[in-house]
Amino acid sequence: MTANGNAGKQQNLSDEVFDARYFKALDRFDISLAPTMWVYDNVRAGSQLLHVGCGAGTLALLKRKGVTITGVDSSREFALAARRNGYDASFQADPGLLPFPGQSFDYVVSFGLLDALAATEEESLLSEMKRVLRSDGVSLHGIECSNAAAGTDHRTRFLKVFQHAAIEPRYGFCLSAEDFLDADGRESNLEPDFIEYLRGLSFKERRAFDLAMGYVSSRVSDLGVSMPSNATQFLLKASDAPLGPFHNEHRDRRGLFSFPLTDQSENGWCLDRSSQAVFDDGWFQPVFLPPVVRWLGKHGCIRFQTDEVATITLDLMTQMPDLTGQPLGLEISLNSVKICAFSLYKHGWLQLSMSVPEVLKSKGDYELEFRANRTAQPCQSGGDAQDDRELSVAVCNVEVRGQRSEISGQKSDFKLGVLSNR
Repeated sequence: MTANGNAGKQQNLSDEVFDARYFKALDRFDISLAPTMWVYDNVRAGSQLLHVGCGAGTLALLKRKGVTITGVDSSREFALAARRNGYDASFQADPGLLPFPGQSFDYVVSFGLLDALAATEEESLLSEMKRVLRSDGVSLHGIECSNAAAGTDHRTRFLKVFQHAAIEPRYGFCLSAEDFLDADGRESNLEPDFIEYLRGLSFKERRAFDLAMGYVSSRVSDLGVSMPSNATQFLLKASDAPLGPFHNEHRDRRGLFSFPLTDQSENGWCLDRSSQAVFDDGWFQPVFLPPVVRWLGKHGCIRFQTDEVATITLDLMTQMPDLTGQPLGLEISLNSVKICAFSLYKHGWLQLSMSVPEVLKSKGDYELEFRANRTAQPCQSGGDAQDDRELSVAVCNVEVRGQRSEISGQKSDFKLGVLSNR
């Protein structure tokens, strides 16, 4: 069982990266993050949260509110991914037999876990969730139903376990471009020219569409707009204590706009995990490959500020076809001064270390520029929502180092944790 609908459909590791270290404030409007933002705005800062069916770690953004997040998933692969994506702990376990003592958490959250369960199965699982909740704890869930009446059935089952339960539609008209194009019968209810329009959108245009849908969804909850009763996607909130507001009970989004705690690594300043470094439009959103990477188009820049740069290190790889016959050329410049140029003729990861010319070591404002001599489209996976990006290399662990191994005389204690299942 997994926490988000996409992971549940594909039964594999999601490409989405929800780790707070890679999150931009604009992404709060991405429609794929709407359920996450609902939880974010309803969870108290500094609380203890259990994510049942955690998938690849879709609630890692709550680390920006100081929330301690524990994940449980029946898949070991997902449990490991959640830990890498920022969860404090994650475990492979049956959601019906949670490995925690009673009253351990302030919140229990799930998405897509209860969708198709029979009444007896759901009530048994809810009883287990209630066992690990504190007496005033709150249970938060996203549920997709076959019809609107099923939403009422879920609320009835919750009321057999909890004293209070509230349910609201999850804005069924606010979907991603990919969701609109899914061949599940939804097309028959949509105008043909709208479907044709969506099919023609590029990757970046689809992302803009999803951000617009997320903005509408956010405004709907902020303004308290009533939704149609025939929706089949629901959000549900339950507790033994009286419920607060359904939306925005603990809303505080200041943490979305600044998160400097993990800018540094053991050896320097890691640009691709920093909220202070700016990746321009030549780069695409971070994806979990693994590890977490950003794909480059043909040309892209990273802008940052620091007092001193002696070396820059990074890891990169490519999935470009026909490297033997046509090697991929890459040039890397710092403030328009070329510091590295080479050709890739084999697949696999390359660890790169580049010395910075003396004249550039104390400039303050920097622009790290990447140029590839060609790109290729990723392999198509079928369906209407094609991946039409043009990609060259995937880059991660971009570290800026001064003359010393510390930045600004401070040594970082950041380490990327890995779950050990014992």
